[in-house]
Amino acid sequence: MADNEGEAWLALRETDRELACCLLFVPSDLRGLLSDLLSLAHECENAIRIPSESMLAAIRLQWWVDALAGDDLTVAPLAERLHGHLRSGKIGIGQLHALIGLWQDRLQDGTQGATGCWAQAFAMMPRIEERHDLARMAADIGRCFAGDEAPDVDLKKLRRQVGADTRWLFLLACLIRHGQTSHGTGTDGLLVWRMLAWRWGIRLPS
Repeated sequence: MADNEGEAWLALRETDRELACCLLFVPSDLRGLLSDLLSLAHECENAIRIPSESMLAAIRLQWWVDALAGDDLTVAPLAERLHGHLRSGKIGIGQLHALIGLWQDRLQDGTQGATGCWAQAFAMMPRIEERHDLARMAADIGRCFAGDEAPDVDLKKLRRQVGADTRWLFLLACLIRHGQTSHGTGTDGLLVWRMLAWRWGIRLPS
């Protein structure tokens, strides 16, 4: 991993270990970008979930918009890395604003919960790699990621559909399905080994 890519993945692991483990199976040149986008989504979710007043949540969300629009790269490590992705052309400012906008819209109209935001956020991810055909499936996985349902997907079929850049979605679907069947029994010390087996189609969760 390059330094920034490694930092991005480690930062996501601090927030969401299981999601970060799924990204271990993504090519390193994409892993950093996806890690930072998912970290930004987590920041947006926390901006709404943690404050006690909606005005404070709105201020926190707008802070990210301003941080990405400004030229002060020292405001936060995540903002600095996102600026790096913008400079490299891997992502556009409009796409980052659209991601943050999901949570801003949720705050304003109150009709969409966490599952709706995460569903739309996940749908954005395969579009970055021009895999528009996977957007609906990614949305279903994102909805389940934020909720308590297992994704309604055929894992064997999905494994054949995804490529190296989108394999993490397949692994996350397996992980959610596995969590449903094992009833979330705490930290899984064999997680990476399970994912390695799933990656090759061995003992997929039922």
